[in-house]
Amino acid sequence: MLMPNTVQEVARSLETPSYFKRKLVIGIVLLVIFVVTLEIWVANRLSTFGEKINSLESTKYSLELENDYLRNQVAQKKSLLLNQKKSMNLGFNKIKNVEYIKDSGIALNSNKF
Repeated sequence: MLMPNTVQEVARSLETPSYFKRKLVIGIVLLVIFVVTLEIWVANRLSTFGEKINSLESTKYSLELENDYLRNQVAQKKSLLLNQKKSMNLGFNKIKNVEYIKDSGIALNSNKF
């Protein structure tokens, strides 16, 4: 009969408020540890992403500057005045007399073949 008394005593001891208090304290401690760990992890991830964002923004800024410079260079290369000066340096001049070549009809007639 010793056995049933001990089982009943164990069951009663599990139902006491001190057991539930101990279980509650352990649960709260574990929850606090989990939340603190999660907060540290999130702060670490945010700082890492912040560095990546800053790096990408600086790259974006330098690429925008380079694009502006290249657009300016393209505009300069397309300017008529610059092209006129280059063509004059290469020996091209303004046309004074326009000559038209009359059709002879030899090479243009494709119906013979």
